[in-house]
Amino acid sequence: MVVTVTLNPAIDKTIEISDFEIGALNKVENSIQDPGGKGINVSKVIESLGGKSIATGFLGGSAGQYIQNALKKLQINSNFIEIQNETRTNLKIFDRLNSETTEVNEPGPYVSQDEVDALLEKVANLLGEKDILVISGSAPKSIAASIYKDLVLIGKNKGALVFLDASDEAFNEGIQSMPDYIKPNRHELERYFGYTITDDKALVEAGQHFLNLGIPHIFISLGKEGAFYCDKEGAYRLMPLKVEAHSSVGAGDAFVGAFVYALDHGLSLDEMLRLAVATSAGAVMTVGTKPMNVEWIMNQLDRINIVKC
Repeated sequence: MVVTVTLNPAIDKTIEISDFEIGALNKVENSIQDPGGKGINVSKVIESLGGKSIATGFLGGSAGQYIQNALKKLQINSNFIEIQNETRTNLKIFDRLNSETTEVNEPGPYVSQDEVDALLEKVANLLGEKDILVISGSAPKSIAASIYKDLVLIGKNKGALVFLDASDEAFNEGIQSMPDYIKPNRHELERYFGYTITDDKALVEAGQHFLNLGIPHIFISLGKEGAFYCDKEGAYRLMPLKVEAHSSVGAGDAFVGAFVYALDHGLSLDEMLRLAVATSAGAVMTVGTKPMNVEWIMNQLDRINIVKC
Protein backbone atom coordinates (compact mmCIF):
# COMPACT_ATOMS: atom_id res chain seq x y z
CA MET A 1 0.00 0.00 0.00
CA VAL A 2 1.09 3.56 -0.71
CA VAL A 3 0.45 6.42 1.75
CA THR A 4 0.98 9.97 0.47
CA VAL A 5 1.40 12.87 2.89
CA THR A 6 0.52 16.42 1.81
CA LEU A 7 1.16 18.88 4.63
CA ASN A 8 -0.02 21.91 2.62
CA PRO A 9 -2.75 20.86 0.15
CA ALA A 10 -4.40 23.37 -2.15
CA ILE A 11 -7.08 23.96 -4.66
CA ASP A 12 -5.03 24.41 -7.82
CA LYS A 13 -6.85 26.93 -9.99
CA THR A 14 -5.46 27.18 -13.52
CA ILE A 15 -6.48 30.05 -15.80
CA GLU A 16 -5.47 30.37 -19.44
CA ILE A 17 -4.75 33.74 -21.03
CA SER A 18 -3.32 34.63 -24.42
CA ASP A 19 -0.29 36.94 -24.08
CA PHE A 20 -0.45 37.50 -20.31
CA GLU A 21 0.67 41.02 -19.45
CA ILE A 22 1.62 42.26 -15.98
CA GLY A 23 -0.08 45.54 -14.98
CA ALA A 24 -2.74 45.25 -17.68
CA LEU A 25 -6.25 43.87 -18.09
CA ASN A 26 -6.04 40.17 -19.02
CA LYS A 27 -9.07 38.20 -20.19
CA VAL A 28 -9.38 34.62 -19.00
CA GLU A 29 -10.11 32.18 -21.85
CA ASN A 30 -10.39 29.01 -19.77
CA SER A 31 -10.42 28.16 -16.07
CA ILE A 32 -10.25 24.83 -14.25
CA GLN A 33 -9.82 23.65 -10.65
CA ASP A 34 -8.04 20.54 -9.38
CA PRO A 35 -7.39 19.11 -5.93
CA GLY A 36 -3.70 19.84 -5.47
CA GLY A 37 -0.61 19.66 -3.35
CA LYS A 38 2.34 17.44 -4.25
CA GLY A 39 1.31 14.32 -2.34
CA ILE A 40 -2.25 14.56 -3.65
CA ASN A 41 -0.85 14.88 -7.18
CA VAL A 42 1.16 11.70 -6.57
CA SER A 43 -2.02 9.91 -5.49
CA LYS A 44 -3.82 11.13 -8.64
CA VAL A 45 -1.09 9.66 -10.84
CA ILE A 46 -1.09 6.34 -8.98
CA GLU A 47 -4.88 6.13 -9.41
CA SER A 48 -4.65 7.01 -13.12
CA LEU A 49 -2.20 4.14 -13.66
CA GLY A 50 -4.53 1.68 -11.98
CA GLY A 51 -2.99 1.64 -8.51
CA LYS A 52 -4.29 2.54 -5.08
CA SER A 53 -3.06 4.87 -2.35
CA ILE A 54 -4.29 6.60 0.77
CA ALA A 55 -3.83 10.37 0.79
CA THR A 56 -3.41 12.10 4.14
CA GLY A 57 -2.32 15.46 5.51
CA PHE A 58 -4.20 18.55 6.69
CA LEU A 59 -7.47 19.90 5.26
CA GLY A 60 -9.76 22.64 6.54
CA GLY A 61 -12.74 24.82 5.65
CA SER A 62 -14.69 24.91 2.40
CA ALA A 63 -11.54 24.47 0.30
CA GLY A 64 -10.69 21.37 2.29
CA GLN A 65 -14.19 20.02 1.73
CA TYR A 66 -13.88 20.67 -1.99
CA ILE A 67 -10.66 18.63 -2.07
CA GLN A 68 -12.26 15.80 -0.08
CA ASN A 69 -15.19 15.65 -2.52
CA ALA A 70 -12.89 15.84 -5.56
CA LEU A 71 -10.76 12.97 -4.30
CA LYS A 72 -13.87 10.90 -3.69
CA LYS A 73 -14.97 11.49 -7.29
CA LEU A 74 -11.54 10.36 -8.44
CA GLN A 75 -11.94 7.24 -6.27
CA ILE A 76 -8.83 8.11 -4.29
CA ASN A 77 -8.90 6.94 -0.68
CA SER A 78 -8.21 9.73 1.81
CA ASN A 79 -7.82 10.04 5.57
CA PHE A 80 -6.95 13.65 6.42
CA ILE A 81 -6.70 15.52 9.70
CA GLU A 82 -9.39 18.21 9.70
CA ILE A 83 -7.94 21.51 10.93
CA GLN A 84 -9.61 24.68 12.16
CA ASN A 85 -8.26 26.96 9.44
CA GLU A 86 -8.88 27.20 5.70
CA THR A 87 -6.89 25.19 3.14
CA ARG A 88 -5.13 27.43 0.62
CA THR A 89 -5.89 28.10 -3.06
CA ASN A 90 -3.02 28.36 -5.56
CA LEU A 91 -3.27 30.17 -8.89
CA LYS A 92 -1.55 29.00 -12.07
CA ILE A 93 -1.62 31.45 -15.00
CA PHE A 94 -0.88 29.78 -18.33
CA ASP A 95 0.05 32.09 -21.19
CA ARG A 96 -1.17 30.33 -24.34
CA LEU A 97 0.81 32.54 -26.71
CA ASN A 98 4.19 32.08 -25.01
CA SER A 99 3.55 28.65 -23.43
CA GLU A 100 4.67 29.96 -20.04
CA THR A 101 3.16 29.32 -16.61
CA THR A 102 3.20 31.80 -13.74
CA GLU A 103 2.43 30.37 -10.30
CA VAL A 104 1.00 32.34 -7.37
CA ASN A 105 0.94 30.13 -4.27
CA GLU A 106 -0.58 30.99 -0.90
CA PRO A 107 1.50 30.15 2.19
CA GLY A 108 -1.13 27.89 3.77
CA PRO A 109 -3.13 27.85 7.01
CA TYR A 110 -2.05 27.92 10.63
CA VAL A 111 -1.80 24.36 11.96
CA SER A 112 -1.72 23.78 15.72
CA GLN A 113 0.67 21.44 17.51
CA ASP A 114 -2.25 19.21 18.51
CA GLU A 115 -3.15 18.87 14.82
CA VAL A 116 0.47 18.07 13.96
CA ASP A 117 0.59 15.39 16.66
CA ALA A 118 -2.67 13.91 15.36
CA LEU A 119 -1.22 13.60 11.87
CA LEU A 120 1.96 11.90 13.08
CA GLU A 121 -0.17 9.39 14.97
CA LYS A 122 -2.40 8.84 11.94
CA VAL A 123 0.53 8.18 9.60
CA ALA A 124 1.95 5.65 12.07
CA ASN A 125 -1.43 3.89 12.23
CA LEU A 126 -1.88 3.83 8.45
CA LEU A 127 1.51 2.30 7.69
CA GLY A 128 2.54 -1.31 7.80
CA GLU A 129 5.70 -3.22 6.95
CA LYS A 130 6.71 -3.00 3.27
CA ASP A 131 4.23 -0.18 2.61
CA ILE A 132 5.48 2.94 0.80
CA LEU A 133 5.33 6.38 2.42
CA VAL A 134 5.58 9.40 0.11
CA ILE A 135 6.28 12.75 1.79
CA SER A 136 5.96 15.56 -0.75
CA GLY A 137 5.99 19.31 -0.87
CA SER A 138 6.06 22.20 1.55
CA ALA A 139 4.51 22.74 4.97
CA PRO A 140 2.61 25.75 6.30
CA LYS A 141 4.88 28.21 8.12
CA SER A 142 3.42 27.30 11.50
CA ILE A 143 4.86 23.77 11.24
CA ALA A 144 8.50 23.20 12.17
CA ALA A 145 10.62 21.67 9.42
CA SER A 146 11.53 18.90 11.85
CA ILE A 147 8.19 17.26 10.96
CA TYR A 148 9.90 15.88 7.85
CA LYS A 149 12.50 14.13 10.00
CA ASP A 150 9.72 12.82 12.23
CA LEU A 151 7.65 11.53 9.30
CA VAL A 152 10.60 9.75 7.69
CA LEU A 153 11.49 8.16 11.03
CA ILE A 154 7.91 6.96 11.52
CA GLY A 155 8.00 5.31 8.11
CA LYS A 156 11.36 3.66 8.76
CA ASN A 157 10.28 2.42 12.19
CA LYS A 158 7.16 0.83 10.66
CA GLY A 159 9.26 -1.03 8.09
CA ALA A 160 7.97 1.03 5.16
CA LEU A 161 9.94 2.38 2.21
CA VAL A 162 10.08 6.18 2.40
CA PHE A 163 10.22 8.56 -0.59
CA LEU A 164 11.04 12.19 0.32
CA ASP A 165 10.36 14.98 -2.20
CA ALA A 166 11.01 18.23 -0.34
CA SER A 167 13.33 21.22 -0.56
CA ASP A 168 15.55 23.49 1.51
CA GLU A 169 15.13 23.15 5.29
CA ALA A 170 12.49 20.43 4.92
CA PHE A 171 14.92 18.41 2.78
CA ASN A 172 17.79 19.01 5.20
CA GLU A 173 15.67 17.80 8.12
CA GLY A 174 14.16 14.85 6.27
CA ILE A 175 17.43 13.32 5.10
CA GLN A 176 18.64 13.11 8.71
CA SER A 177 16.28 10.13 9.17
CA MET A 178 17.62 8.41 6.01
CA PRO A 179 14.70 8.06 3.60
CA ASP A 180 15.04 5.30 1.00
CA TYR A 181 14.42 7.62 -1.96
CA ILE A 182 14.96 11.35 -2.45
CA LYS A 183 14.20 13.60 -5.43
CA PRO A 184 15.70 17.09 -5.19
CA ASN A 185 15.90 19.14 -8.35
CA ARG A 186 19.11 20.69 -9.67
CA HIS A 187 18.40 24.16 -8.23
CA GLU A 188 17.63 22.73 -4.79
CA LEU A 189 20.88 20.76 -4.83
CA GLU A 190 22.85 23.83 -5.88
CA ARG A 191 21.51 25.63 -2.81
CA TYR A 192 22.32 22.57 -0.68
CA PHE A 193 25.93 22.30 -1.90
CA GLY A 194 26.56 26.00 -2.55
CA TYR A 195 27.88 25.54 -6.08
CA THR A 196 26.57 25.14 -9.64
CA ILE A 197 25.95 21.64 -11.00
CA THR A 198 26.95 21.90 -14.66
CA ASP A 199 27.55 18.40 -16.02
CA ASP A 200 27.08 14.65 -15.54
CA LYS A 201 30.27 14.40 -13.47
CA ALA A 202 28.83 16.86 -10.95
CA LEU A 203 25.56 14.91 -10.90
CA VAL A 204 27.41 11.68 -10.14
CA GLU A 205 29.37 13.41 -7.36
CA ALA A 206 26.16 14.81 -5.88
CA GLY A 207 24.55 11.39 -5.96
CA GLN A 208 27.59 9.80 -4.35
CA HIS A 209 27.38 12.32 -1.51
CA PHE A 210 23.94 11.03 -0.55
CA LEU A 211 24.93 7.39 -1.06
CA ASN A 212 27.77 8.00 1.39
CA LEU A 213 25.30 9.44 3.89
CA GLY A 214 23.36 6.17 3.72
CA ILE A 215 20.48 7.11 1.38
CA PRO A 216 20.29 4.25 -1.13
CA HIS A 217 18.32 5.76 -4.04
CA ILE A 218 18.76 9.28 -5.43
CA PHE A 219 16.84 11.06 -8.17
CA ILE A 220 17.73 14.55 -9.39
CA SER A 221 15.18 16.43 -11.50
CA LEU A 222 16.73 18.36 -14.39
CA GLY A 223 13.66 20.04 -15.90
CA LYS A 224 13.75 20.03 -19.70
CA GLU A 225 16.98 18.02 -19.57
CA GLY A 226 15.28 14.99 -18.01
CA ALA A 227 16.51 13.45 -14.77
CA PHE A 228 19.37 11.59 -13.07
CA TYR A 229 19.21 8.45 -10.95
CA CYS A 230 21.81 6.59 -8.97
CA ASP A 231 22.15 3.77 -6.48
CA LYS A 232 25.08 1.60 -5.37
CA GLU A 233 24.87 -0.33 -8.65
CA GLY A 234 25.34 2.65 -10.95
CA ALA A 235 24.31 6.09 -12.20
CA TYR A 236 22.00 6.89 -15.10
CA ARG A 237 20.85 9.88 -17.12
CA LEU A 238 17.15 9.67 -17.96
CA MET A 239 16.83 11.56 -21.21
CA PRO A 240 13.64 13.62 -21.75
CA LEU A 241 10.99 12.86 -24.33
CA LYS A 242 10.46 15.57 -26.91
CA VAL A 243 6.83 16.66 -26.48
CA GLU A 244 4.81 19.82 -26.96
CA ALA A 245 4.64 21.14 -23.43
CA HIS A 246 1.56 22.86 -22.06
CA SER A 247 2.66 23.38 -18.44
CA SER A 248 5.43 21.95 -16.27
CA VAL A 249 3.21 22.12 -13.15
CA GLY A 250 2.91 18.64 -11.63
CA ALA A 251 5.56 17.01 -13.83
CA GLY A 252 7.78 16.12 -10.86
CA ASP A 253 4.81 14.72 -8.95
CA ALA A 254 3.88 12.62 -11.99
CA PHE A 255 7.44 11.25 -12.03
CA VAL A 256 7.23 10.28 -8.36
CA GLY A 257 3.72 8.85 -8.69
CA ALA A 258 4.65 6.64 -11.62
CA PHE A 259 7.86 5.42 -9.99
CA VAL A 260 6.08 4.62 -6.72
CA TYR A 261 3.28 2.84 -8.58
CA ALA A 262 5.89 0.72 -10.38
CA LEU A 263 7.78 0.08 -7.13
CA ASP A 264 4.57 -1.02 -5.43
CA HIS A 265 3.86 -3.44 -8.29
CA GLY A 266 7.31 -5.02 -8.33
CA LEU A 267 8.51 -3.79 -11.72
CA SER A 268 12.19 -3.91 -12.67
CA LEU A 269 14.37 -0.82 -12.28
CA ASP A 270 14.40 -0.27 -16.06
CA GLU A 271 10.60 -0.49 -16.19
CA MET A 272 10.23 1.86 -13.22
CA LEU A 273 12.49 4.49 -14.75
CA ARG A 274 10.84 4.33 -18.17
CA LEU A 275 7.35 4.63 -16.70
CA ALA A 276 8.40 7.60 -14.55
CA VAL A 277 9.93 9.50 -17.49
CA ALA A 278 6.97 8.83 -19.79
CA THR A 279 4.38 9.79 -17.17
CA SER A 280 6.25 13.00 -16.36
CA ALA A 281 6.42 13.89 -20.05
CA GLY A 282 2.70 13.28 -20.39
CA ALA A 283 1.96 15.53 -17.43
CA VAL A 284 3.49 18.59 -19.12
CA MET A 285 1.07 18.14 -22.02
CA THR A 286 -2.11 18.29 -19.90
CA VAL A 287 -4.13 21.21 -18.57
CA GLY A 288 -3.81 21.87 -14.84
CA THR A 289 -2.46 18.97 -12.78
CA LYS A 290 -4.36 16.18 -14.53
CA PRO A 291 -2.38 13.03 -15.38
CA MET A 292 -1.96 11.96 -19.01
CA ASN A 293 -4.02 8.96 -20.16
CA VAL A 294 -2.38 5.58 -19.66
CA GLU A 295 -2.52 4.53 -23.34
CA TRP A 296 -0.35 7.49 -24.38
CA ILE A 297 2.12 6.78 -21.57
CA MET A 298 2.49 3.11 -22.45
CA ASN A 299 3.09 3.97 -26.10
CA GLN A 300 6.12 6.07 -25.10
CA LEU A 301 8.01 3.48 -23.03
CA ASP A 302 10.17 2.20 -25.89
CA ARG A 303 11.12 5.78 -26.78
CA ILE A 304 12.78 6.42 -23.43
CA ASN A 305 16.58 6.66 -23.57
CA ILE A 306 18.45 5.71 -20.40
CA VAL A 307 22.20 6.34 -20.51
CA LYS A 308 24.64 4.89 -17.98
CA CYS A 309 26.98 7.57 -16.64
